[in-house]
Amino acid sequence: MTDTTTTDTDRTAGDHEDDVWSRRSFVRYLAPVSVAIPVVVEGRTLIGLVEEDFAGDESAWNKPTGVSVGVGGELRPETPTREKLSNAALRDTGDGRRLTLAVAAKNTADAPYRFALGAVTTDGGETIDGGAATDELAPGESATLQATYDLPADATPASVETTVTLDGADDAKTVELAVV
Repeated sequence: MTDTTTTDTDRTAGDHEDDVWSRRSFVRYLAPVSVAIPVVVEGRTLIGLVEEDFAGDESAWNKPTGVSVGVGGELRPETPTREKLSNAALRDTGDGRRLTLAVAAKNTADAPYRFALGAVTTDGGETIDGGAATDELAPGESATLQATYDLPADATPASVETTVTLDGADDAKTVELAVV
């Protein structure tokens, strides 16, 4: 019987070079693929977002913010004014639930300002009319407002319409509410 085992010393220089080339080939082909896949995926995501934003009449800028606002949170952080949700209460009543929202508004801009809460949308998609608004506030003035909404017994508030009027120009936006 003959011994066919080889040792490292029995390997030729050509065998070693084949191992190096196979490793180099592996890296040469795998590296571009490992970079190309994430680039393609992220590119498709970006294209989808841009198409969604510009495809229809309704821009994503008018849709809910995606960030839920809870008590103490800023309702409209993108505006030069301050609208803080100072209280939110959801109570059971005999025929449903009552949502009460309280907002502290402060005019930190250099123009007349007004803030309004509008309709509330439930997690089931039902729109509940109601709301409240501040009087016009001069620069530096503050006000609080409270709005009450009567919801169905099984409904949970999901979002509220808000309107900031600054120097006569209205800016409406839907703000998602944290679970009350």
